[in-house]
Amino acid sequence: MKIRNLASLTAIALGLASGGSVLAQTQEGSLYRVTTQVEMVGLPFKMPDQTVEVCGPKDHSSEKMVPHDENCSITNFEVEGKTARYTLVCTGEADLTAKGEFEQLDSGGYRGKMNMVGTSQGQSMEMNMRFQGERIGACEYTPPAAPGGAG
Repeated sequence: MKIRNLASLTAIALGLASGGSVLAQTQEGSLYRVTTQVEMVGLPFKMPDQTVEVCGPKDHSSEKMVPHDENCSITNFEVEGKTARYTLVCTGEADLTAKGEFEQLDSGGYRGKMNMVGTSQGQSMEMNMRFQGERIGACEYTPPAAPGGAG
């Protein structure tokens, strides 16, 4: 896999882990310190872990906990106990399908994993991501707008 493809796929993965969506009405949320580990299948070296602070919804059982942009849609979102599972389908710069899950922790944080497969610039790729969010405070959360720009 070419390094420029790797860089764009890593940016996509980290964007999914840290959020970044069309803005809507602000509400009280939780501030998390999120550490993400990304493994590109077939890559001979380990990607460095990334840590960012993100503002997320207070409701861990919500689809809003799955950061995505207007090029992605969430399907098959199911909650069982403290664990949510989902499928994320993205089109555009890269065509990716991800199967993921996250677990609400008693500390108020969360942890999860996601497996992404797809193509970018005509090349096949597979990526595994693990993430853990530690709640570090409150914040003003802006949920993504509804599809079609309503919100």
